[in-house]
Amino acid sequence: MQIVYGVIRRIHLKERIFEIKIRDKIQYFYLTRSQMKQFNVYLQPGLFVHLKCHDNQLPHVIFTGRRKTKILAYEVVNFVKMIRRSQSKMTVYFDLTTIRRGVQSVLNKKGYRMFLDLEFTLPPYSFQGGQEFVAEIVQYGFYLEDEKGQVILKEQSLIKPKRHSGLNLRTYKFLNLKKSDFQNAISFRTFYYRLKDIINLYQPTIYVWGKNDIKVLERAYELHKLKPITMRMNFINLMQILKNYYGIKTDIGLFNAFAFFDEEIPETQDHDALQDAMMTRNLYHLFKQSFNNL
Repeated sequence: MQIVYGVIRRIHLKERIFEIKIRDKIQYFYLTRSQMKQFNVYLQPGLFVHLKCHDNQLPHVIFTGRRKTKILAYEVVNFVKMIRRSQSKMTVYFDLTTIRRGVQSVLNKKGYRMFLDLEFTLPPYSFQGGQEFVAEIVQYGFYLEDEKGQVILKEQSLIKPKRHSGLNLRTYKFLNLKKSDFQNAISFRTFYYRLKDIINLYQPTIYVWGKNDIKVLERAYELHKLKPITMRMNFINLMQILKNYYGIKTDIGLFNAFAFFDEEIPETQDHDALQDAMMTRNLYHLFKQSFNNL
């Protein structure tokens, strides 16, 4: 991997390739589709960029007018900084250092940490647009650890939804459960007061994968007419942190995220809340270790 500094001379938008003159020689750099989507608004001739790219060049074809030209281009790993200078001012469009400071504050936050996962009902196969359906929590799982990363509590249970229509064939199939599994399920209120006790006692930062768990929990408070015991500020969406850090626009599957840390992707995902909570915890520690070792 190598570090490059320079001013963009020309951009070939269709091919996602831009040129930089380095030591009197034109060098070409190639962007992935996701990188192009993220930075397209900034990429213009005259933009100063600081980037990391792979050492090896790959063959590409660009078009200059009607002429086809074969070139060798380096694949961009990530941008570090983007700056546009004018006579009156300097504008910073992107600064990875600033992003890293934010990530550092999240990953090294003091106190107890809860890794929470919620599974919820799905609309039946017969569901049609325009019909009302409210997703409800039907399973929770969490790991609670202290500041040193030692697990002090883990817990899971099924939860009976208020609206029984949510316990349908589609939900059962997705969660690999059956109707009889819910005979001993707890009520949402039981889960609510259990969560309330833990929050009051430990005041943990709650890590989740994606924003859906946060939204469904907020709707559950309203559905059951209960006072909210969590606020958005209590949660950290670990997937969003990972997306921001790596400059990714699309959502990342929980299990697929292990590839970012050169870890083997788990073969099966059972949609089990405790298992997913454990995976979220594992990803947190992999991310933290990788980041702090930079």
